[in-house]
Amino acid sequence: MKKIFIVLTFLIIIPAFVFGQNDGPGNTGLAFLKLGIGARAIAMGDAFSSLADDGTAVIYNPARLNAGDKNNVTLMYNTSMLDMKTSFVGAKVKINKFGLGFGLIKTGVEGIEVRTAPGDVQDYFDSQNLSLGLSLCYEIYKNVTLGLTSKLIYEKIFVDEASGVGFDIGTNYNKDNFSVSFVLANLGSVNELRNVSTKLPTSVRFGGSYGFKQNNFNFILAADGYKVLDGGLLHLNTGGEVGYKDFIFLRLGYQTQYDNKGFTSGVGLKYKALNLDYAFVPYSDTFGTSSTFSLGFNF
Repeated sequence: MKKIFIVLTFLIIIPAFVFGQNDGPGNTGLAFLKLGIGARAIAMGDAFSSLADDGTAVIYNPARLNAGDKNNVTLMYNTSMLDMKTSFVGAKVKINKFGLGFGLIKTGVEGIEVRTAPGDVQDYFDSQNLSLGLSLCYEIYKNVTLGLTSKLIYEKIFVDEASGVGFDIGTNYNKDNFSVSFVLANLGSVNELRNVSTKLPTSVRFGGSYGFKQNNFNFILAADGYKVLDGGLLHLNTGGEVGYKDFIFLRLGYQTQYDNKGFTSGVGLKYKALNLDYAFVPYSDTFGTSSTFSLGFNF
């Protein structure tokens, strides 16, 4: 009990310290590392650090890789504002007290025009970003897990390229229907993109969730705090899910302190070993909408 108390104290004190840091304008790049991944997580407002139990745990919290009874492979495709497309493939395998994970994110914008003078388009190019992560999780005490992700990062804009290494560290306390998590993500660096190196969006994410059943319905409520340490605001991400007979699911979420988005929504279907999920996020002004499709296979 004393060991669990120490871990929970750590989860509370560290975020309090972080929020005292500079909260000015954003000073980091590689924004794709801040994107939500997985239709279920996005539909629930990215309040997922204490809930992830599939391949997306590599992204949200590696300490959740041994959560649940099943192994999982997850595929995702997202279309968003400004013609940006994001793909993800992730997997997790649970082995006793260990959890192993793999995740690959690819984002990009195709067909960007090249112009050096007024007139016709001279050429086209693509912008690409990649992150390849490997994760390990271990149950250090009963109901308390610790996880680590190591990832290779690559970006290319026109003819300029940069690469580097990043790390995520996460913890999770899970008992009965209650879960609490803390994650420090995107520690590391990349080399110069032409002349200047890009600073990773090192961030803190912490939150909790609670689930319960009522007749044929399952209910989950979750909340996450999220903040990029070097600039940016503290975002409160909240989400909820209602499932009927473990077959059809409705999801809603809300994210604070964003200029162009707030509400999120989605649906899901589960049949035997397959999960099919969809998330919809409307943006304000002329940014359009975001649609995300995910397919999961449990084994």
